[in-house]
Amino acid sequence: MQARKFTRYPIDASISFAIENMIGEHQLYLKDASQGGLCFNARGCIQLGTSLNIKIPAVDGPHDTKAKITWCQPSENGQCQLGIKFEQKLALAEIEKIVLRH
Repeated sequence: MQARKFTRYPIDASISFAIENMIGEHQLYLKDASQGGLCFNARGCIQLGTSLNIKIPAVDGPHDTKAKITWCQPSENGQCQLGIKFEQKLALAEIEKIVLRH
């Protein structure tokens, strides 16, 4: 088993994301967040490698970032759990702002 690079913080926060080059935004809830990425449940699977634009609420206003889908697995109630990796890792202070808001 491979060790994780970053500590994951459980969080129940609403985020919005848009699939790059597509119209429309989706609102979902986070399961956890780390400096390297996020995990959340979606209504369906999204192809691995898909680029996303993400808005995460933080104490000093929304944090916008770009990410890619790195894994997807079936979850409860016909949903899929998605793992995303940020294109640029977040500073620990940014993750703290997100976690502290919730």
